Amino acid sequence: MAHFEVPDREVTVVLVGDRTIRALKREHWGEDAVTDVLSFPTWEPGDPFVPPHLGDIVISLDTAQRQADARGHSLTREVALLASHGLTHLVGNDHPHADGLGFEEGAQGPEWEVFHAAWRAAQSALPAGS
Repeated sequence: MAHFEVPDREVTVVLVGDRTIRALKREHWGEDAVTDVLSFPTWEPGDPFVPPHLGDIVISLDTAQRQADARGHSLTREVALLASHGLTHLVGNDHPHADGLGFEEGAQGPEWEVFHAAWRAAQSALPAGS
């Protein structure tokens, strides 16, 4: 939160399975597919009033575990990556669709830098070996 200069704000992180995140994506984005993380802001970025609760981050633990296994790191590290990604959206940043490319698979370019910076901040807060 301090990384985005909103240290006194809160978010809700909801951990779900693939079935639930797929239903949420279908309901809110019109896409019938599993995803790793969704963000639901409670405010409109750019509004001068930033509420105490920025929104909800929903993470599929099923997908997070598959991604962690494929990337050779812990579920804790993957969830931290996804939470930082969701928070980056909640504070008003967006990126083009990466067609399956994630942070570690080469989603690059200036529009991705804010997401990479958030991940570096989250990674530095993880316990050693996570």
